[in-house]
Amino acid sequence: MAQLAQEGRTGVPAIDAAHDGLRFLLERVFEPGVECRRGAVGKGECDRVRCLRIDAILRYVQRNFSTQEQVMAEAAYPEAQRHQDDHASLVDKLTIMRDGHVCADKDSLKVHDFIAHWAGEHAKRCDQPLGRWAVTRRLVDPTG
Repeated sequence: MAQLAQEGRTGVPAIDAAHDGLRFLLERVFEPGVECRRGAVGKGECDRVRCLRIDAILRYVQRNFSTQEQVMAEAAYPEAQRHQDDHASLVDKLTIMRDGHVCADKDSLKVHDFIAHWAGEHAKRCDQPLGRWAVTRRLVDPTG
């Protein structure tokens, strides 16, 4: 995710802040010693019913995607549908993981690496072009 911090900059403060937030969330969610609060008595024993960590990541990305998609719609961004489809693919895959009882504790490398890889690729493929488009058309102020 450190790679996303440097290479994923878009020039759009809100998008860059969302990238920073996702990186922060992933670092905290997968930090050694952070226990899952599921289980019979909430003491870190995963019951493999519904991963609260994946739920937290889903809530975060959906909130940020909604904001980005509103900006794209208001600005009539020509690549909006492709960008939204990419957002939907992450939400779909995380939902499949969660509903398939993937545990972000026991399967932490798989979940973390998948999200980190998607985020880096998405930044290059979708967010940076959106940022260039928005900044060159003066739709956003790149200084905040």
